[in-house]
Amino acid sequence: MLMNSLKSMPIQYGCTRMKCGNVFEQKKMKTFLEFKKVSVTVNGDYYQIVFDDDLDTDDEPYFMIQRQFEFPDGGVCHFESHHENLIDQCKAKSVSLCTNMLSLSYGENQRRDVEISFDLHGVDFQELVSTLKEMIPDTRIEM
Repeated sequence: MLMNSLKSMPIQYGCTRMKCGNVFEQKKMKTFLEFKKVSVTVNGDYYQIVFDDDLDTDDEPYFMIQRQFEFPDGGVCHFESHHENLIDQCKAKSVSLCTNMLSLSYGENQRRDVEISFDLHGVDFQELVSTLKEMIPDTRIEM
């Protein structure tokens, strides 16, 4: 009987379920992404950080973080990626940055844990740090 009810439980992409007594606890799996470059854009009240491979194709893998400051929104960022399950608009829960790695957790209804490795490739690390801290003030910088 228990096995039949487990088979009918929907399991979301990137998640596993483990039994803890009579309660099933959802454990998130981390998504790992690797990109050749990162670019930082500040245009007035709009900030954007894009990780990609500079392939200039329509289906190019990427991960993007955007935030606008024109209207008060409580610190909400827009997270976008070629992986549809990583798209969300919410506040970041935790962010940590070092010279070639960004780790972040975000998501209101579905928590997403993403780790992105990248090459600076011409982008000044201090520019990346200051822009990311402006977008998400609680960002931890690790050297």
